[in-house]
Amino acid sequence: MARETWHVDRQVKSLGFAALNLIRVLTVVTLSREGVNAQFLSHEHPVGAGEIRLGTSNAQTGRLGFEGTAIKLGSFACLTRANKEGGVFGRKLVLVYYDDRGEPIEAVSNTERLIDQDRVFALMNFLGTPTCRSVLPMLNEAHMVLLGPVSGAAFLRQPMQPLIFNTRASYGEEAEVLVAHLVADLGCKRIALFRQDDSYGDAGKVAVLDALRRRGLQLVGEGDYVRNSVGAPDALYHIAKTKPDAVILFGTYKPCADFIRGAKQTGLKNTVFCNVSSVGTEPLIKYLAEDGDGVVVSQVVPSPFDDALPLVHDYQMDMRAIGATELSYMSLEAYVNSLVMVTALRQAGPNLSEEALIHSLENLSIDFRSFAIHFTPDTRQGTHQVFLTKIDHGRSVPIEKLDPADFGR
Repeated sequence: MARETWHVDRQVKSLGFAALNLIRVLTVVTLSREGVNAQFLSHEHPVGAGEIRLGTSNAQTGRLGFEGTAIKLGSFACLTRANKEGGVFGRKLVLVYYDDRGEPIEAVSNTERLIDQDRVFALMNFLGTPTCRSVLPMLNEAHMVLLGPVSGAAFLRQPMQPLIFNTRASYGEEAEVLVAHLVADLGCKRIALFRQDDSYGDAGKVAVLDALRRRGLQLVGEGDYVRNSVGAPDALYHIAKTKPDAVILFGTYKPCADFIRGAKQTGLKNTVFCNVSSVGTEPLIKYLAEDGDGVVVSQVVPSPFDDALPLVHDYQMDMRAIGATELSYMSLEAYVNSLVMVTALRQAGPNLSEEALIHSLENLSIDFRSFAIHFTPDTRQGTHQVFLTKIDHGRSVPIEKLDPADFGR
């Protein structure tokens, strides 16, 4: 694995690290697949006279590499601008990034390095439910803030985690929006679930079941696939034979694209396929190609292509400033998270400390017009807003409701 230290003045230094001793890593893994017990983590998170170090672990390679790379670019775009404006009371913002390939055990190793070796001040933009679950005990042990985990899982929200500040709607809220529109707009009653077989998919299943239960409905079919794999023929068979009106998918873009294409080939031409935001909208569109039209995706930020919104205008301008040409929902989400972090650091004042950052975040409110981020001492859920989109000729198009004509209804 390699560390990347982004000095956010467009100078990048790459340093190699030998892999940690496997036995040492395994000592922090519990009997659960994704749990850890943090041990001997530093409680000192210093702020230098000239810089503030922020840490991230997410997938830069592998099946989730597109999403992790998009997160890096969105963060870099925002923090580069902040540094050009003088940083935070004269301190430059430095990003330290590790690649965990979407695997919990690597996220644990990376987080330990970020806290104990790199001595970062705070963490942000960790990607994925399994990886976020794996590092949760470490945050509490080290008393370190994690801002904007890219996961809608309930365990990050209930009970309230004092050190975790969520900047996206929950999976429960995304599932509620999708099910509400499927039932109200299209009259769907036979709804199936395709999901990843881990805590991400588990969280999705709970969210969908709750939304269905509120309407007196149950799943008509279910299938899953192994994380970081692709093929799921058994899942396709079990779901297709139930002839569902709609399928809600909690997975990553390649398995979801393969499932949707295979389902259409088996005759589910009028079935509505609905993905949640964490699927990776842009690679999903790419992999689906002509099979993408009509596929629905719930989003937790507005369209990154709508520059009529001041937030998106600034995002696009700052992305161009660092030479980034590909816009995406994921990079916009990371840009928002970074903007929240910069705002909170500045509001915390020149005498920065962990408690000052927490107090600043607890009292932070930013109105982006299209949506807002608002925390209080009693809530760490900054927004509840979900945006509905559909794929139309290779583009993600914001919509207000589902049109029966798109699905042969």
